[in-house]
Amino acid sequence: MASKLIDAISRTLPMDEGQELKQINQIIGVFVNKARQELKARWDQWHIDLSKNEFYEVVGALLARQVTLATQLAENPLIWNGHIAPLILRAMADVYISLAWILKEPIDRSRKFVLYGLGQEKLNLEHRKAQIEKRDPTPAEKIMIESSEAWINSQRFTFLTEVNLGSWSGISTRQMAEEAGCIDFYNYVYTPFSACSHSMWNHIARYNLRQCLNPLHQYHRCPYDPEMPVDPEYLYLAGKYLQRSFSTFDESVDMKIEGQSAFEKLCEDLNQLNKVSDES
Repeated sequence: MASKLIDAISRTLPMDEGQELKQINQIIGVFVNKARQELKARWDQWHIDLSKNEFYEVVGALLARQVTLATQLAENPLIWNGHIAPLILRAMADVYISLAWILKEPIDRSRKFVLYGLGQEKLNLEHRKAQIEKRDPTPAEKIMIESSEAWINSQRFTFLTEVNLGSWSGISTRQMAEEAGCIDFYNYVYTPFSACSHSMWNHIARYNLRQCLNPLHQYHRCPYDPEMPVDPEYLYLAGKYLQRSFSTFDESVDMKIEGQSAFEKLCEDLNQLNKVSDES
């Protein structure tokens, strides 16, 4: 794993092998720790109204999800490439648009988010029950079904939970972005990265085909699984989207967090890494 990482990094940053790993590991560690500290600082500083639990839980979970996505990407440099990183960044874009839209009308929209999720869990549960309807469930299947039912019932009785087959918000993601004032983010982040998430032609034609060099074959394109260099730009984007989520939350709830942010520190460290690389 280490040698593969060094090879991937060296295709991007011409540095000494030991220096490469040490610096990148330090950058990752600092970013991950500061991101988690920022999440905790916001939760600790937020004044919780227990009569509006759904709002606080939904927003808190969405912020935590962004931290998870950003830190998981950060801790796995071999996926800092055009094959895999966009899958995570597209998920971060989805989370951000949901968060920004919910914060415009937090009580009503948080409840919609929760009820839709419970409905989807109920639908999954019913599919599982139908799958084993004509036989006895295995012990593992029985535990899974009972656990799922208990999780739903702890929030809303299963028989009262409705299944919504549309979007959770009742509108398209684009409409959500427009209403949340982040249509540029939708156009320049969500939509482009969707090509990778859905394996659309404008992604796979670039990344998974290469031209045949035989002129008798009319230069047709052949399937290809290329090795990709590690590109720290994807780490930068993950940090940027996390910071955007934090900033949108801070503005909405009128919160101020002191000190250097995880993203600011990341930018500082990546600039230093590039400087060292340029001097090598």
